[in-house]
Amino acid sequence: MMTETGKKSSAHTSLRNEVDQLRLSTNHLKNLVYSMSVVMSERMEHTQEYEALLTLFDTVRNHIENAQASSERISDLLDPCALDVSKD
Repeated sequence: MMTETGKKSSAHTSLRNEVDQLRLSTNHLKNLVYSMSVVMSERMEHTQEYEALLTLFDTVRNHIENAQASSERISDLLDPCALDVSKD
């Protein structure tokens, strides 16, 4: 059975992991946006360029979904922590 301190420590570790994942996803998004701007600055007349842009958009969408899911998990983790703080 986990002690109260152990539970808090575990929650904080989980929160840290989620925040790290969110930061990683954000960095991926920044890199992808840069790549998209490079592709978009080129002439989009060729099919390969169009396909590359669609691939980048799909990748950005996936990373945004990951970031949103992490944000939701962080919110879920913060709710019990807020209750613990209000008791002290």
